[in-house]
Amino acid sequence: MKKTITSSLILILAVAPCILFSQASHPMKLGLKVAPNIGWMSPGTKGYTNDGARVGATVGFVSDFYFAENYALSTGFNFQFLNGKLRYSDSLMVEGSAGLQDGEVFRKYNFLYLEIPVMIKMQTKKFGKLSYFGQIGIGTGFRIKTTVKEHFELTKGGAVDQQYDFNGGTTLIRESILVGIGCEYHLDESSRIMFGISYSNGLNNILTGENYKSNLVEKSLLNYVEVNIGFLF
Repeated sequence: MKKTITSSLILILAVAPCILFSQASHPMKLGLKVAPNIGWMSPGTKGYTNDGARVGATVGFVSDFYFAENYALSTGFNFQFLNGKLRYSDSLMVEGSAGLQDGEVFRKYNFLYLEIPVMIKMQTKKFGKLSYFGQIGIGTGFRIKTTVKEHFELTKGGAVDQQYDFNGGTTLIRESILVGIGCEYHLDESSRIMFGISYSNGLNNILTGENYKSNLVEKSLLNYVEVNIGFLF
């Protein structure tokens, strides 16, 4: 994680002088975006499996700092509602029982992050009203809140359903590699509508809990794909 953060700082410091030097001739574009996403978890703990993908959403502010005609440092901030599901065996203290009860856990995670992306954006010249772009970089997400919905099926029969805050079971920071492609429709010299698709591959474990049955530390990456729709001024 430290290496990833250091790489982000180096990238910013390397490009920042180019941005300041070139602002007289190259524009800065600001805008807003919304992005429905599909997220899933990739567990690294023995006995844990991904239990499917879930739909979420992102809303954010976009800043493109052009340091050459078709090259920009793209950043901003995003409020991300990301979700995932895991299935695994565990033990639970059930009300009215003498001790821990074994069973199968079906857990749904709901994450809220504030993410700051730092990407290099490479854009084509206009073809009529359209231009196309690709971008790659790093995203640093800061956890705001995590909640879980849990369905616990007891080995001896019966089930327990519960919902609770889970900040203590997740890491504060999520690091990721970001890759995206898209196009911009130029309404005039300054305004553009942006469409795109991007993929975020998690780099670090986001869980900090422990399995009561196996005593193994919980590990999982969080990934997502999103469709971006935005307006640039």
